[in-house]
Amino acid sequence: MEADDVPNRIPIDREQSRSWVEVAQSARLMRDLLSETPPAIGGSPFRVIDEQLPQSCEKWCRSYLSSALEHLGMWADFVAPLSFHPDTVVHHEARPAQTLARAALESASQAVWVMASRDPREVLRRHLLLVLADWAEQRKAEVHPERKDALKQQRLDLLEILESYGVKVDDPSYLTLVTAAANEVRNHVSDGDLGNPAQVERLWRASAGSAHGKMWPSLELRVSVEVDGRPYSFPDADAMSAILVLADKVTQYGVFRFIDYAGHEPGLAERLRATAMRWYARIPKVPGAPDRLDDLADYPPAATNFETRDHRR
Repeated sequence: MEADDVPNRIPIDREQSRSWVEVAQSARLMRDLLSETPPAIGGSPFRVIDEQLPQSCEKWCRSYLSSALEHLGMWADFVAPLSFHPDTVVHHEARPAQTLARAALESASQAVWVMASRDPREVLRRHLLLVLADWAEQRKAEVHPERKDALKQQRLDLLEILESYGVKVDDPSYLTLVTAAANEVRNHVSDGDLGNPAQVERLWRASAGSAHGKMWPSLELRVSVEVDGRPYSFPDADAMSAILVLADKVTQYGVFRFIDYAGHEPGLAERLRATAMRWYARIPKVPGAPDRLDDLADYPPAATNFETRDHRR
């Protein structure tokens, strides 16, 4: 076999890549919904929690979700660009997809973990724990001694306040945040089947390993084929899909939870429909697809996938 005959790529069919495109378009919808959500209104959970609070829980949660959607937005521009040449061939590698999905998952999980509690005091506690962790990392990265000392004192002052109220202070790991966020989605969303905690942990560890250049994900997350008696291996498209879908579902849940906590849940269904129609008009369509979303026979669906089983503030 000549060198040029050795296969180094395999085609991805439309069914395999369907979830990739769904994640991409979902990211665009969620990004618009979040950016167009006004500040929290009076009487909403965020306004109650943020009263006289220097570090706004609302602003921090919005930032976590914005970070997730920036990463998923890059995936959207790569896998489902809004304009492309018909002869364009897109080459997919596992590590970039795993890295973007991991960053989105970790970012969104922080917001979901904070908002998962139904007790405002616990929401506040979780928020301040992440503030403390953020300040600690900021201090480690600071190069100016005076600023480093000020950041240390800022953190000590907040710790002293929390301890004076008997607030339990711990430092949640990213694994804790990710598995807790996945559990929240699994328990409160009608299509929240994300696998058990062990499977979620494996997805997260594999994506982290891919981002750090570890060998084991590049060996395990592959499929093998044989051509003329010779074996070849390629990135596992299903493994890429699994971490992308996990990141997308956690991010979606976070955005809807944020909108509810900001007091803007009324009218959300209409906002979602208008945003979906706006994006559908912009995206390139496969041959035979209707020109308008309204032309689809089953649109809008009878119930959204985000209808929770116990929708309570």
